[in-house]
Amino acid sequence: MEIDFNSLIENFLKGELKKKTIGVYYPSEIGSCLRKTFYSYNYPRETNAELMKFFQTGIFIHDFVVDVIKSEKNPDVELLVSESPFKFEVDDFIISGRIDDIVLLKINGVVYLLEIKSTGNLYYVNEPSLGHIYQTQVYMHHAGIRNGVILYIEKNTLKTRWFNVDYDAKTADLVIHRFRELHNYLTRNELPVAEAQVTKELNWQCKNCDYREECSTNKL
Repeated sequence: MEIDFNSLIENFLKGELKKKTIGVYYPSEIGSCLRKTFYSYNYPRETNAELMKFFQTGIFIHDFVVDVIKSEKNPDVELLVSESPFKFEVDDFIISGRIDDIVLLKINGVVYLLEIKSTGNLYYVNEPSLGHIYQTQVYMHHAGIRNGVILYIEKNTLKTRWFNVDYDAKTADLVIHRFRELHNYLTRNELPVAEAQVTKELNWQCKNCDYREECSTNKL
């Protein structure tokens, strides 16, 4: 056989390079180092193939969880929404996106916002990541929902670990403040602090950052 299926998959997943619009921001990025997000607007890059595969796996996992919740074998859980557009205005900018890793469900009459995340190894998941908490708080703030759950699923085994994350107005305000900071840095063309370098809990973000070279020279 002459066909290289690895290449077929990578070609299929390859996305177009799209320049982001200053003034439109995404919940999935607000937990990242603000400098990295700043660079992603000024110096857009194609997402590498391995990361695209990770994203695609996340879609498979999301669809699987939706099927589990919808199943007649699980009558105590009711699926309300499995995917919805997300957009609201703050000051002079927009927080926008598509909630494709979120589902709304009802258990014993209580509505929960469930955020689904795939992981390679549950052993290392002892608490929800700060970025995922930020996303969940923004979604709950927008939707007016007070009960959240972040669900981690191990890709190879489908084993799970979940964490209750109730709505917290202070955290939601903090996240919205981060969006304001990002917007101000971009509109003033002012370089943010390299958060991942100076914050121990974020150091891991530097390892595979696409903008390590620019960051090391404080490029504007």
